[in-house]
Amino acid sequence: MSKLLRVLEKVGLVETDDPPRPVSAPVAEPVVAAESEPAPVPESEPVPEVVAPSGGIVEQRALEEIYAEQNVAAVPFSAEKLLRVLDGLAALDPAARKAAVLALDAADDTWAIEDVLLDAERKTRALDMAKRQLEAHARDQLQLAREAIQARDQRQQEAVARIRQQIGDLEALLEREVTRSTEEKSGLEAEARATKDACQRESARLDDERARLARIAAIFGTGTGTTPASP
Repeated sequence: MSKLLRVLEKVGLVETDDPPRPVSAPVAEPVVAAESEPAPVPESEPVPEVVAPSGGIVEQRALEEIYAEQNVAAVPFSAEKLLRVLDGLAALDPAARKAAVLALDAADDTWAIEDVLLDAERKTRALDMAKRQLEAHARDQLQLAREAIQARDQRQQEAVARIRQQIGDLEALLEREVTRSTEEKSGLEAEARATKDACQRESARLDDERARLARIAAIFGTGTGTTPASP
């Protein structure tokens, strides 16, 4: 970290993530250190919650993971670090902020503003590529869903047609069964009536013959001593 950057951080104008360098103790007589309160444990940055996949898309992925997939190389002074510096200089007007950053660049030969701009450009391209991949995946999923819906509709139409055909066949079978049963009942009733009529005719014929035979007994019967007159 450059001296100018350390000065800006000391006065609270910028924030960096570089750890403070240890200060060597001066050679002097040993002094008993006074008891002090323990330093507070720094709070860790909140970890973004990873949302469960929806249609194969994982939300809230770490940006570092996306950059790694797009082969974005790490740099000593990243675009994110420069953004934190700019946030620390938010009280200044844009021209003063730019001048302060250029002064930091000039005072520290470990990085250059051109490298930060290139890092930001590479990461922007990586984000654009990741976005295009997400949109392409969403389009593919939508097309697959549409095809699945069409196939499901086709299966439904075929199933409904089969069921309706089966219903039609069953209705035709029912109609044939009712017709056949009605015809059989009519036939049985006609046969019963014919049997009854034949019985009545035959009974009448037998009665006629019986009456005819009874004439003999009436003519030649005994018991009075007289011969009955012929009818």
